[in-house]
Amino acid sequence: MEYLLDTANLEEIKYFNEKFPIVGVTTNPTIIANEKGDYKKIINSILEIIGTEKMLHVQVLGRDAETIIKEAGLLKETLKGNLYIKIPVSDEGLKAMAVLKKKGFNITATGILTSQQIVFAAQAGADYMAPYVNRADNIGGDGVRVVSEAYEILSRNKDNKAKILGASYKNVKQVHDSILAGAEAVTVGSDVLKQMIYHPYTDWSIDKFESDWGKVYGNGKNLLDIL
Repeated sequence: MEYLLDTANLEEIKYFNEKFPIVGVTTNPTIIANEKGDYKKIINSILEIIGTEKMLHVQVLGRDAETIIKEAGLLKETLKGNLYIKIPVSDEGLKAMAVLKKKGFNITATGILTSQQIVFAAQAGADYMAPYVNRADNIGGDGVRVVSEAYEILSRNKDNKAKILGASYKNVKQVHDSILAGAEAVTVGSDVLKQMIYHPYTDWSIDKFESDWGKVYGNGKNLLDIL
């Protein structure tokens, strides 16, 4: 199971990269624009934090295949890291994916709202396909079902190595249900990702351990003080 952080906020990336077992960071034009900084500086700063082994998913802006291919080439040439080029699933996007895959690019298909878009993207050469789970729910669809149906279809092909990368989450349940439905990876915002390990009884247990220990061995002391 792969967990990625969906943000371009450098402080958030520093925190989660240090404390959580994330395998990379995903961005899109909106996420980058929200930081209101120099684009190249933001991307390079992310790479400085996560290193060259963890994935960084960066999206193109071109609407036609020719522009998408040129933008992807420039990103790969300019940015040094484990880059995945995010391309929305459209007719021109699928065309660009097929060309770029033959050139050895890592590809993430994005903007996905249906299971068939996932399947087509996988056949076009995408390494990851990112369905928008919450966004599908917001327009009367069922984001988790999109994941489930696509996973069932892709599983029929034993040679398929493409992974479903669940995206667009507003709560922990959506993430959990997507994983159960077949998402091999998820990209999650900082607020939801932190909630994924939270439980009030966990905090209560830590406090209880500390309190009971302190009654015998002294408050504020730990193993470093007595061993």
